[in-house]
Amino acid sequence: MKIAVLGPEGTFSHQAANLIDKKAEIVFVKTIRDVFEAVSEGKADKGVVPVENSVGGAVNFTLDALLDFDLNIEAEQIIPVIHHLMAPKEIELSEIKTLYLHEQTFSQCEDFIRKNMASADVVETLSNGESAKRVKENGGTSACMGPEIAAYIYGLKVIRSAVQDNRFNVTRFFVISNTETKPTGYDRTSVTVYPQIDRPGLLWEILGIFNTNKINLTKIESRPSKGKLGDYVFYLDFEGHIKEEKVKKALGALEKMAFVKALGSYERKY
Repeated sequence: MKIAVLGPEGTFSHQAANLIDKKAEIVFVKTIRDVFEAVSEGKADKGVVPVENSVGGAVNFTLDALLDFDLNIEAEQIIPVIHHLMAPKEIELSEIKTLYLHEQTFSQCEDFIRKNMASADVVETLSNGESAKRVKENGGTSACMGPEIAAYIYGLKVIRSAVQDNRFNVTRFFVISNTETKPTGYDRTSVTVYPQIDRPGLLWEILGIFNTNKINLTKIESRPSKGKLGDYVFYLDFEGHIKEEKVKKALGALEKMAFVKALGSYERKY
């Protein structure tokens, strides 16, 4: 089995992929969109992508790709996020001149950074793995933050442990593939809803459909449609499986007022 993840080695996505199958071949790609392309083109059997963090919020690159690609969410994973401060060698925090950080990592460790390394230059990277790789390449007074696996892979020294601002910090990942799942009795379904034409009370009507069918809506997120200003696509998570009758009924009602794309049904992890 091949599993595509955001690379290079040492990301939380890498950690999440190892939980699926430790014997799987991990295919490292440069961007989240590349993960979707690898699965869509048959270069990988599955992909693992972050979708939201309990501190940093939604991962918009993933939300956009879910709409653009015809793949299914077959599972979700919840990974505790523990960030460690890493450098080529033991170094005082005041000596750190450059911090390589993924944007989500920065948002999750911002208080620690401002209190301890406010004068350091922050260089944004595409992943925690890239951050660690660049610290290894540049050495000196550079440092990064990320999972412990990155320190192990790139030979870095952990100089401060658990520097995340919130000890309850977790990231939710989706496992994407071409596989549809069977109901387990404890499922969640994700869909996108694009009303196309806005009108007063539309969102209330959408939410009312779930209330009428006694379906627990667990998340609603909006993203620009990439059309005109103020035009949005809604991402909904709700309890139940797409093969359940009440879910079919609710989606049928939604389709009468908006474009609906089912993204997948999968066993709930929380």
